[in-house]
Amino acid sequence: MKQIGIIGAGPAGLAALKSVLDCKAANWRPIVFESREEVGGVWFPSPADAADPPLTPLYDSLTANLPHPLMGYRSFLFPPETPLFPKAEVVHQYLKDFTSHFSLRPHIKFSTSVTSVKFTPEQSRRWLVETSTQDSYYFDLIMVCTGHFRFPLYPSIPGISDWLEAKKASHSVYYRHPLPAHKDKTILVVGTGPSGVDLARDLHEFGCKVLLSGSANNLSVTLPSSIQHRPHLASLDSPSDGIATYTDGTMDKGIDYCFLATGYKLHFPFLQPPLLQNTYPKPIPPLPSELYNSSYSLFPLAQHLWPLQNQYPPESIAFFGLVVKLAPLPVYEAQARAVLHAFHIFDSGIEEGTGARGIDKQTEAVDIVTRWEYLKQMYKGDERNVIKLWHQFEETEQFAYRDHLAGFVQTDPSRVEDWEYEAYQKKILLRTTWVKIEKSGQADKWLKDVGKDFDFDHPRGNLFT
Repeated sequence: MKQIGIIGAGPAGLAALKSVLDCKAANWRPIVFESREEVGGVWFPSPADAADPPLTPLYDSLTANLPHPLMGYRSFLFPPETPLFPKAEVVHQYLKDFTSHFSLRPHIKFSTSVTSVKFTPEQSRRWLVETSTQDSYYFDLIMVCTGHFRFPLYPSIPGISDWLEAKKASHSVYYRHPLPAHKDKTILVVGTGPSGVDLARDLHEFGCKVLLSGSANNLSVTLPSSIQHRPHLASLDSPSDGIATYTDGTMDKGIDYCFLATGYKLHFPFLQPPLLQNTYPKPIPPLPSELYNSSYSLFPLAQHLWPLQNQYPPESIAFFGLVVKLAPLPVYEAQARAVLHAFHIFDSGIEEGTGARGIDKQTEAVDIVTRWEYLKQMYKGDERNVIKLWHQFEETEQFAYRDHLAGFVQTDPSRVEDWEYEAYQKKILLRTTWVKIEKSGQADKWLKDVGKDFDFDHPRGNLFT
């Protein structure tokens, strides 16, 4: 019996666990290590002061930024009459329901953090995992599903440290809701991703004067005209005077507080050198012989999953959920099936000519170099940007990625359907329209009986009708 260790019981870890249990003939024994007391990962709420940094960046007003038929698992639909863009507590309940429906809970060790992961060639080339409960385990395959929304990433912009020290700025990971101290103040929000936009709307509705700094191209919704857009931030000067200068040379004065919705860094404290080098890789080619964590990306990974290096078999460990700008849960399912397929081919020693395909390391290396050159050209030779945005997909790249993983598995029927393309391309229109419907008080009318005709054990088709 082969042992499979899964680190994290968030959306990716749950998808991985279900996929392992689906392979009944493989005789695999999975164990999931979850540091918290419940499943859900980023969707499981926690007070901002419960840990430093907080256990989740979940703020009170958070709703899904994709329609739930698109964001949810293909193997398990949201309940009938679920709001099209559900609130965070609805998503968390959905993940708990997924866990119960597929009997996943008995395989999860809660309140158990992984403290160390080491490769042990002397132990039949297995992985040694040590935990916060002082227990040790050996695994044949490690599935790393720890997420990437925990550890705040602070931009290298002059003056930010002074504002943080003066308690005039904080990262959005600490935000839960507007505070009385914010009322009628001028607030600068840095970052125009989903969190930055949500914070800006929250604070605006609370009565703040809001300045939103960042790329207008990233905006996922139409903002009220009274939220003032600003270019990228160049510097924060004089905390006492509240001065911000932007990349076009303009500035604002009298800013009372700044929220930094500037993203999160990848952090794997249980992996130490030489297994993981915590720095930028050198420019390629050639590919490095070790795995690098730049805080923005892991490199080099085949298919954003498997480490292409020479210290251990790539098929024996995989990193889930690194890719961004996509509908996440279906991607996690596809990743899980691909990882298990590659492990099965590797572990079984299936020879070429049988029709089964494992990881073609040479082809994957060529693909990585090709992507590097493409991104390098896109970012005008800036190789730092190549690394920073390595796991960021373009508009519909996620769908080609999912289909590629399904083709790799060969027996995986879960190819992308036409309605998924259409829904993703119209996500901003859908969200804007849904917000209007909710504000009009007509949401219940629109949701009545939606989804009741579907077989939730064998989901098929388009949930938008």
